[in-house]
Order: sequence, then structure tokens, then C-alpha cells
Amino acid sequence: MEKKVKKKLNKKALLVILLTLYLFIMAFYYYFNLPIKSIVIKGNNTITDNNIINDGNIKSYNKIFNLNTKKVKNNILENKAIKSVKINKYLNGTLLITVTEQNVLFYNALEKVYVFEDGSKIDNIKNTLNIPILINYTPSDIYDNLIKKLSNIKIDILKHVSEIEYSPDIKNEKVIDKNRFLLRMNDGNYVYINLANMDNLNKYEEIYTTLDENKKGILNLDSTSKGVVFQPFDLIKEKEETKDELSEWINKRIRL
Repeated sequence: MEKKVKKKLNKKALLVILLTLYLFIMAFYYYFNLPIKSIVIKGNNTITDNNIINDGNIKSYNKIFNLNTKKVKNNILENKAIKSVKINKYLNGTLLITVTEQNVLFYNALEKVYVFEDGSKIDNIKNTLNIPILINYTPSDIYDNLIKKLSNIKIDILKHVSEIEYSPDIKNEKVIDKNRFLLRMNDGNYVYINLANMDNLNKYEEIYTTLDENKKGILNLDSTSKGVVFQPFDLIKEKEETKDELSEWINKRIRL
């Protein structure tokens, strides 16, 4: 007859199991109730951190792992300047918000608003440096097309533009090109360009390297010009002075 062996309870192993279970429960409780300790925001150049936090309706007492990230994303995306939002949570209580912003095309001086690539507007942004200024009235249909065309221009190129002026080509009271604009560049040059050829602006840096750095002038990239035409300011001034002198001479001859 087999003897029954009475197994002794391994108190040490049980203690380890209970301790492990206790630590697991405490860790779960700690992280479940962990408040947001820091908020890190990346990718925002025009919208301030506070605006994004306020738009997301994020409070410092929010529990980080109980935070509804989908709701926060949707709240932030209501800001017209934001294209996309990504949210990451970390065990140290850090909430990382990475946003992709729309590009700011220009500042509309008449309406006093900043205009984004999708045509939406905002009256205040964080960084106003190197943003072109549209200085005058532009007909609505041409204005809408201007936004579409500028949205295809590299942002680094747009930073070269100081002012945008609607400047239709008119000769003898006849409109030659109603879609023309005058761009005043930060480097001192002027550029005439129209909507049909706006993509040529992406070649500005390449064209600029071919010009005499010591001379500033007017670069014609509009449809009425064949190729790239550059006229230095001093040459234009000289022509105008010659024209004035000739006109004065003719007037004197007529009076005689």
C-alpha cells in the first residue's frame, strides 16, 4: 500500500507570488492614476503651444492613460492651421503631441489675416518672420487662384518675397494681362509674374545666381516676356532720364 506524501506549503514561493501580485496591482494603480506631468509639442512653427493645449482641452490634472486621444486629436484639428496630429503617451507622465501645420502663404494687409494654403485664415500666429504681405486689393477670382498657385511654391522660395502687389499689365488703358503680380523681394529685386507662370518662381534661386550680384533690378517672369528678362534699376533710370531729356528737347523745338 502506497504511502501518501504530504506536500509542504512553500511559504517562500507563496510570498514571492503575493509580493509580485501586489507590485503589479500597485504599478497598475499608479499608472492608471498617473497625471500628466509634462506636455511636449513638436512641429508647430506658427501656432503656440498654449493654443494647441487649449484647443485639445488638455488639463494638468488629466490622467495620462485615461486621456481620450481621439477626442483630443479632433479638438486640435478644428484649428484651421493644423493638418494632422499624432499623440504619444509615456510611462514617465509625458504627453507628446506632434502636429503638422499648413503653410502660411501670405499676410493679407487689407483683411489683417494670415492666409494658409487651403485658403483658411487666422488673425494671429506665433512666427511672423519671412511671411510675404499682400498689400492691395485683388479681385476675388484672381485672389483664389493666387492662393492655389502659391500653394505650389516652395516655402523657402516664398521666404524671399517681402511684398505681393496685384499689378495688372495695362497699356494705353487696355488690359494686357489682368493676372499679373509684382513681387518685391527681400534681396532688393522686383519680379513681375502672372498666375499662368507662377511656377517659375520656384526657379528664382537658380535664376538669381546667374545675375550680377552687384546689380538690383526688375526680373520679368510673366507671360508677356520671352524667357528671363532682367533690367537693372540703374539702366531703367538711365533710359527714363534719356526719355525725359528727349521729350524736353522736342518741346523746346516745338516752342521755337
